[in-house]
Amino acid sequence: MVKTFEEYKQLREANENKDDKSGSEVATSVSLGKGNDYEPFQCSDDPKSEHYGKNAALSPIVRAFKGGGNWGWSKDDTSGDDKPVKISGKKLYLAGGSVRSHLMGEKGNGDIQLATNASPDEVYHLMKQNGFEFVTDKGSVKGSKDPNPNKTEGSKQSFWVEMKNKNGRPFTFGVNVNGTKFKLDTFRKARGKMTDDDEPEPGTMGDDSNSRDFSMNSMYIELGNENGQNDKLTDHHGGVHHMASGKVSPNGGMDSMKGRPDKMIRYMRFMHGYGDHKNMSTEDKKFMTDNAPSLGKLDRKYMMGEFKKGMDKEGSDGRGFLKSLASFGMLDHMFPGKHIDTDFPKELSELGDKQAPMAWMLRMNDPSMLEDEDMDADDMKKIKFLIKSLGMTENMDQHMLEDLMSGYTSSGISGRKLREWGTKMGKLDGSLMDAFIAHAKSPRVKVYQINDEGVEGVDEAFLDLFDPFTGQKDVFGIDERKRNLELDGFRKQVEYMRPM
Repeated sequence: MVKTFEEYKQLREANENKDDKSGSEVATSVSLGKGNDYEPFQCSDDPKSEHYGKNAALSPIVRAFKGGGNWGWSKDDTSGDDKPVKISGKKLYLAGGSVRSHLMGEKGNGDIQLATNASPDEVYHLMKQNGFEFVTDKGSVKGSKDPNPNKTEGSKQSFWVEMKNKNGRPFTFGVNVNGTKFKLDTFRKARGKMTDDDEPEPGTMGDDSNSRDFSMNSMYIELGNENGQNDKLTDHHGGVHHMASGKVSPNGGMDSMKGRPDKMIRYMRFMHGYGDHKNMSTEDKKFMTDNAPSLGKLDRKYMMGEFKKGMDKEGSDGRGFLKSLASFGMLDHMFPGKHIDTDFPKELSELGDKQAPMAWMLRMNDPSMLEDEDMDADDMKKIKFLIKSLGMTENMDQHMLEDLMSGYTSSGISGRKLREWGTKMGKLDGSLMDAFIAHAKSPRVKVYQINDEGVEGVDEAFLDLFDPFTGQKDVFGIDERKRNLELDGFRKQVEYMRPM
């Protein structure tokens, strides 16, 4: 039965506070909106609708499921004529992280997640018979420049098989509507830590919910209105209640994470984004500390992907995430062989930068030894430059200046952020940072210049490095002179910026 949000909260709290939960009522459906904390999910592609423009690309998919389709044909018992066997009762849901993001008012990241109680074959017929074109290989063919070579020209709605079981049968589809992509799962009994030998079994919504990692990722919003509000939330594990109270609750309890380092790193990511590890029970904290070594067995690329999501969480403090990981002894297992400093000054939070806490943590390492193919390349460039910049002095030589200039240019860090980092974390003189930034903004030394007549020629500073008869140039000498001239320019900036 659909409950109001207030009734739902009371039932959840009563259930969780009982020592004996046998026979206690657990609400599984909540009406969104109507004055409670969470808004209905809206979608509409109808210009006449007051909800027009809200998740408009989703509306054609909702219509496809509402419209139904033909599964096959059978004989009418009375007339003997063929009649279509209709696909009916198949529902579409917003699912998983997309529900969590909607309820928390976050901008969705990546493909929108959908789920259905329809079988893969039913999904195929429902989509095909309602304006969607079936394409292969995720909408493209390997080696083709055409992103959708199997599509009919002008077609803007397509779908494809995203994931198959070992027998080649689909259980996840990809859907594209006017460039917006969706992930459409069929309900199943297992997900997450699956191997090539696993066979995804069809299941109910309850099965599907039980197979998800955390209660806040195990909710569904029924999508039955393609031009308006969708307000029926189904919540089997109390995800809404847990989010409201800042709790991250693993489905199956903490023990479900034993031997599951993938689930542990996700637990920490969601705790950072939606909870507070300080409010964890003593038993839960001990569990995380005792099982921290298992992170060393986790696929590093996956771990770094989850780590980056935690560090990049919108509106969150990367310093806080690292402190949480450090409190359970996880960082040493995530960055084996590295010198880790787990003392994170509060100034790192004031910087408001995502890579600065990482640079501070790793600053005792040689930046040239920090190559990590499993970490984001742009993040690594910035981290390595920030570490190197802590060694900046007004007396640095031409080679260090060149290295810093190259790192600064490729890092994408702003001058303001660099100055804050250098002065707050490196305790560097502000005038030195200003001189470096000013030098970086000044024109670079060039070997060739355009004269007043518009003719290109060798700059006077380099004439002696060219043979006047053959034109042959001293490449090594030119490079070294450029470095020295750049250094002269930097030192002039230092003198100019030095306080009187």
